[in-house]
Amino acid sequence: MAVLVWSERDGILGNSIHSGRRVALSAEEYRSEAEALDLQLDEALDMAWHALTLITRRENGKARFDTLEQAWVWGRAIHVLGVMRRRGMIGERKILLWQALTAKAWYGIRSDSTRDQRWRELIPSKSRKWLTQPTDIDAYRFLEIGYWVREDSLQQVGELFCWKFSNANDLFDRTSLHSVELRRAILHWIQHQDGKVRRFLGTPIHDGKRHALIAKALYKHFPAKGPGSALLPQHYPEDELRSIVWEVLDSARDAYFS
Repeated sequence: MAVLVWSERDGILGNSIHSGRRVALSAEEYRSEAEALDLQLDEALDMAWHALTLITRRENGKARFDTLEQAWVWGRAIHVLGVMRRRGMIGERKILLWQALTAKAWYGIRSDSTRDQRWRELIPSKSRKWLTQPTDIDAYRFLEIGYWVREDSLQQVGELFCWKFSNANDLFDRTSLHSVELRRAILHWIQHQDGKVRRFLGTPIHDGKRHALIAKALYKHFPAKGPGSALLPQHYPEDELRSIVWEVLDSARDAYFS
């Protein structure tokens, strides 16, 4: 994969080609491919911005939305447009794409060098580090989580994580709990809980988050390594996985409320 990464210095625009491939002399040999991707990223950012405007609430003239909603619109747009299914993207590290996307959004630079400052609204408040083009994938966790939930509707994501990005982060921290099959099973359990339990899950506490009991309980059953790690949630038939999730989470809930 080759990506075009925009930059700005003293008001002057520039760009460079980054690639994970071996190059003979310079990554510039892949410029035409990178420019084609850059054009598609214009479309992805437009789609994400329009989606965000549709779900944005306004209070006293100010836009209000949760970081979870911001992350979801990025991931959904990338998924709908098939960016990751481009031939040059298969098997490549996503961090190159994140570097290209975040630079475009931050500087608001379209593929034809015109400006679109609306894209800045897509950037979470604590992401100034993106300007330095970090090479640590964890710096782009916001985008990683957005792409992780790409197959779920916003309503599903909101119900599952009580509309809090931090709750999504808890589950994402545990790699053995990443499957869409598990998310759907957890959501099914949540949807069958009474109001008391759902309010409990959505209420933060001073020393942590109550929603974290879901991730903690399931991680004990589906560890990432060691005994019990051979079978992941996605290896089970839907009905069996639901049964396991209900048993584990019912037990965790009852232990708290007993």
